[in-house]
Amino acid sequence: MSAQITFDPVRVETGSTDCEGRLAYRDGCLIGVLTLLDPDLHDELGIGRRWYLEAGFGHVAGVPHAPTFPSLDEARAWLRDRTDGLVLRGLAALPQVTPHCAAAGHSPSACWSETGPAPLR
Repeated sequence: MSAQITFDPVRVETGSTDCEGRLAYRDGCLIGVLTLLDPDLHDELGIGRRWYLEAGFGHVAGVPHAPTFPSLDEARAWLRDRTDGLVLRGLAALPQVTPHCAAAGHSPSACWSETGPAPLR
């Protein structure tokens, strides 16, 4: 059975007018963030009105030259090909992790600032 690739609209803070975006999911797991390239900024390069892979996760991470796509359907096909054969484990199969955060009685920045655990409440 083929993976289901879905998109949810999102506004992305890119520092430019390229802010229309889509969160890309593979069977419910986030695998990428796409933005629609503004034609005023990118038509000169021939990529205006194309979808750009801003960030990828898992098997989509680390693409050396992030592709652009003329449509979300083409982006969906590329993402499906890139993750084909990938078996995502259910949440129950993931290792249990104890958070090191305020909820666990530690300051979220304790690990970074070496200030130690937050006082217990």
